[in-house]
Amino acid sequence: MLGKDFDSVLGTGMKVYTNVGSNQGVKVGDYFRAFRSYSSDLKDPVDSLSFAASTAEDTQKRPPSVEGNWMTKTKGPNIRVADLPRRAVGELVIIGVTPTTSTGMIVFSLEDVHVGDGVELDEQQ
Repeated sequence: MLGKDFDSVLGTGMKVYTNVGSNQGVKVGDYFRAFRSYSSDLKDPVDSLSFAASTAEDTQKRPPSVEGNWMTKTKGPNIRVADLPRRAVGELVIIGVTPTTSTGMIVFSLEDVHVGDGVELDEQQ
């Protein structure tokens, strides 16, 4: 996903560009879900602070570690961020399509949508 005018943080009502188009079956009016994995949060200095917070109580016998390696691994479970599910951050409707690209408008966002977030077709029931 890419933003208009070099925007990197997007929200409701803003236009976005995707690299899927009519060759992949996209048409005007389709709804897409924008998603982000937790692995991208590890790269952001602010968002990664939540992974540094204590995840266990002091009285816990085997406290878990997040992304533990041989130096930080504890006797408890090792939580791998890559194993966490991706999270939906917004929805967009397609307003224009070319054979290889499409233009959409964000109609709902739970949090900021970032450039580089993935999109998937929201199957209509």
